[in-house]
Amino acid sequence: MKQSFIPLFVFLLAFLLACNNQNPSAAEQQNPPKIKAMGCDNLDGRQYTITLTTGGKSEGSEILSFKNKTVESSECLQYGFAASTYTCNAALDGSLAIESVMTSEKEGRMDWKISATASQVRGTVLWAKAGQSDIAYTFEGPAK
Repeated sequence: MKQSFIPLFVFLLAFLLACNNQNPSAAEQQNPPKIKAMGCDNLDGRQYTITLTTGGKSEGSEILSFKNKTVESSECLQYGFAASTYTCNAALDGSLAIESVMTSEKEGRMDWKISATASQVRGTVLWAKAGQSDIAYTFEGPAK
């Protein structure tokens, strides 16, 4: 009699394990739960420590700060590039797509294209100045 309970026990155990390991429905697969993304209105007060590179070489670290609907770079300030306004849109991947143009009377202009999340930024900067070739930078870094 004990031998007849063992196969039944194994069957019930397998059945319970299968029930607990359910696959998501087709609707759940097509519409996965959404992670709450940071909105453009959440940028004010955020700072990121970024490292710029050009030509494969690091150009050092600086602080990229968002405040009062403007963005500024700690290193660029000393060259006359003041805080500048930016445009911001939510990207499909949940990040924010930000663009800004910083200008300096003596040093030209810097076009920033930034992808930001709550924890990190990355992007490109194109520095254009009369009398020199444009310099393209990439950058990335964590939230401060």
